[in-house]
Order: sequence, then structure tokens, then C-alpha cells
Amino acid sequence: MRSKPAKDVLEMINSFQKSLNKKPSTEKMHEEIKMMKFKVRPIQGDLSEVNLNNEKFVETLWSLGKLEEFFQKEFYRLSSKNKDLFMRIFNDIYEKYHQDLNKINLQWEKTPRQQRFLEVEIFKEIRNKKFN
Repeated sequence: MRSKPAKDVLEMINSFQKSLNKKPSTEKMHEEIKMMKFKVRPIQGDLSEVNLNNEKFVETLWSLGKLEEFFQKEFYRLSSKNKDLFMRIFNDIYEKYHQDLNKINLQWEKTPRQQRFLEVEIFKEIRNKKFN
């Protein structure tokens, strides 16, 4: 009987990952990212020389947004015993997408191939309902 709750968590995550494989068009993902209120802020480097419409970038950012929505929806429904397993798996998935973002070449094709360093912060804008 004890394996059933863990199996439910694994099935829930597996089902979520299958839903991520059914990606909408890049344009639709781009629209959904805007609704997710992601912001990209340069920490170092020139953001104007970067292609933020890169298909792989949009796809990975969309997947991260969906992962965050999944976490917000499911984590608080779990029992204490299952939260541990959920967090370990969630962190592995999150880390994979984070690594994918770091590997994407966002340079414009027409930009000369010079070694440039760019560091950006990607975050979600969250408004505090108390103060609005």
C-alpha cells in the first residue's frame, strides 16, 4: 500500500511531461510566455544583440513556465510524505531546463562572431494583490 502514493506522484509527473511534449506553435508559446509575465533583464552585456525569439529559447522558457504552473497547482495538494519525492523530481526537471537555457546560442545571425559575454536574469513579474 505504501508504494501507491509514490506511484501517484510519478504518474502525475509523467502525465505532465507528456503534456509538455504536445507543444503549441512557437507563436502560441510566445503569447503564453507574455501571459506568464516573464521578464528578461541584462546583468552584464548588451541585450540588443540577442535574439529572444529564438525557437529553442521560447520553447525552453515556455516549458519552465508550464513547470512552474504545474508546481503551483500540484505541490500543495500532496501529503507531506509525497512532497519530498515531488521536490526531488521537480528539481531535476528544473535543473535540466536551466542547463538547456544556458546552452542556447541567442546571437543574431547577422552579428559578427565575436566573443561576447552576456548574463541575464529571467524572472516572473508577480504583483502583490494587497497593494494593487
